[in-house]
Amino acid sequence: MIFPPSYGESVPVPRFRTRPYTYETSSTPINTDVCTFTSTEIAMADIRTRILEAADAHISLISQMSDLEHAPFTLEQQSKYLDDLKKTLASLKTELEKLRKLTSKERKGHQDLRDSFARRYAHKLTGRSEKFVSKIEKEEREYLDALHNERAAEEKERYLEETIAETENRVAELTTQTNHYVNLKEQSEQLYKKVFDGPTPEFPEEDQMEVAVQHAKEFFAEAQSRCNKDQEAEKLMFKAEKSVARAVKFCDEALSASSWDVWGGGTVADMIERDNLSKAKSTVSQAQMLLGQATDLQDAIGPFDTVKVAGGHTTEIFLDNPVSDYEFHKKVKETYVQMRLLHQKVQLELQGQRGRALDSKNNLEDAKAQLAAARGELEKVRREVFERVTGISCSAGTPPAYDAMDSPPALDPEEILVA
Repeated sequence: MIFPPSYGESVPVPRFRTRPYTYETSSTPINTDVCTFTSTEIAMADIRTRILEAADAHISLISQMSDLEHAPFTLEQQSKYLDDLKKTLASLKTELEKLRKLTSKERKGHQDLRDSFARRYAHKLTGRSEKFVSKIEKEEREYLDALHNERAAEEKERYLEETIAETENRVAELTTQTNHYVNLKEQSEQLYKKVFDGPTPEFPEEDQMEVAVQHAKEFFAEAQSRCNKDQEAEKLMFKAEKSVARAVKFCDEALSASSWDVWGGGTVADMIERDNLSKAKSTVSQAQMLLGQATDLQDAIGPFDTVKVAGGHTTEIFLDNPVSDYEFHKKVKETYVQMRLLHQKVQLELQGQRGRALDSKNNLEDAKAQLAAARGELEKVRREVFERVTGISCSAGTPPAYDAMDSPPALDPEEILVA
């Protein structure tokens, strides 16, 4: 048994305990990131997870869209075809009504001549039976020609009505398919938005196309706004031009009445003069308001001079004299000249605004095409990303062949006439 040493007794220390403990250190720092992931790696893994989870739905949508991809274009094509058929039928009905009246007239003339015993007997007595027979044959040919044309038109009418009915059914079917295709397209966009929401550093091309689409959207919105303003300004300028034209007419009538007043037209001439000037003032005031609204929408319009319409006191109608009438006549003439100049200016600006409105419309169409192209490229990039991640091809491929009628077939009465 080992007892503890007594107080003051020396205790031998083992030799291996005489050296202090030492700890070895390494100059190489320990890598603390072995078991951690960067935010970029987490985002990349998250995107791949979302893609894999949406793969089945994506392939299903692409497959259905591929089957219906022809529908929107074919619907537009068939709708135009249907409109052409209806216009042709409306024109044919008008023509057929005329042919029926002509046939009825020729039938009556032929029957009257054929059944006229008195005329037949008179020709026989005068020895002109051959001439009578020739006349009957002529009337019969004219009647048969009219009848032939009427029946040909009726056959064409039946053919058009049947074709229109078939085309209407086809348009209804294509409308349903197009609506379904649009719905699938919206679902596809929502799926892409859900999967690719936010930056995708692993797929930089997708981020680049998203930026391109955003820029295209902004350009389209700006073009849409400019087009709307230019079209509205054009409408305002058109209304203003009509108003100024009426004001010019009122000034012209006032000038005629003023000339009459100078040469002794009296109270009646004065009243006509003042009434037309009042109308001109009211009308040009409305026109100036419209011009102001148009200028607010388009800075390139204007400026326009203000027309000061001649006016006087009502008492001058009853207290007129040749001198005052002549002085007022000069004021009316000056008003007429200013109004004519304003009308010419408005007409010129209206033509310019029509050109700007047309340019804005063309720019809007270009912006629309650019936006559609950018969206198409973005969709293409996203499909390729799905293919790379899932390893499954989801290319839409070529739409199924579709035999569509590009234009109405030739409608030859001789070919479709039933004997």
